[in-house]
Amino acid sequence: MASTNIREDLKSVLERISGMCFKAEAILKLCMDGFIKHKVGLIDEAKKTSQIIRNEGTELRKLLGAKATESGNDKETIKSLMSIVNSIEMANTGLDSTLQHVRFKVSEGILFSDKAVKEVCHLFKETLDILKTAGDVIVTKNEVLKKYVVDKYNNLNEIVERYSVGHEERLIKGVCQPQASLVYLNIVDSLITAVWHIKQALIRLFEDLGNR
Repeated sequence: MASTNIREDLKSVLERISGMCFKAEAILKLCMDGFIKHKVGLIDEAKKTSQIIRNEGTELRKLLGAKATESGNDKETIKSLMSIVNSIEMANTGLDSTLQHVRFKVSEGILFSDKAVKEVCHLFKETLDILKTAGDVIVTKNEVLKKYVVDKYNNLNEIVERYSVGHEERLIKGVCQPQASLVYLNIVDSLITAVWHIKQALIRLFEDLGNR
């Protein structure tokens, strides 16, 4: 962006991207409540916020695209910002999948074992923490918080692998029913996918824009 106002332009865009993370956090809170309380209405409410995030992503891409055509603007910075916006939107797509599978579970009355419920709730809470922290990191560029998110993703990935093994054992023992099994796996996979995209956004932020 133009050297005379690059700091202000960058700050404004990053604040809007940060807002997308906080909206994603709100989506997941509603989804978790819908999961725990078995209320489809909460999940449908979350879908409306998801559309707001998509609209924001579209507007930011249009804005950045227009900036890229202006002479004197830093196209590498613009490219990096577009990549970060895309990563946040892809995280939101992951949460859309979470909403879809949780809604199916609730509407169809599919039951999880107590252990599966605890595992999913744990992943919800950890993902909420990551979304909130990511929103803060994007505006503060705090290296410690960025490392916290990356480390937490790595830890969650290991937890998900353990959950998957335990889930297979429950399925073999008949504790988990086949229909519930696929829903459980889809919820878990969609959450870790969302977290992965958030982590990628922060890595790109620090690699390309850390000193700007």
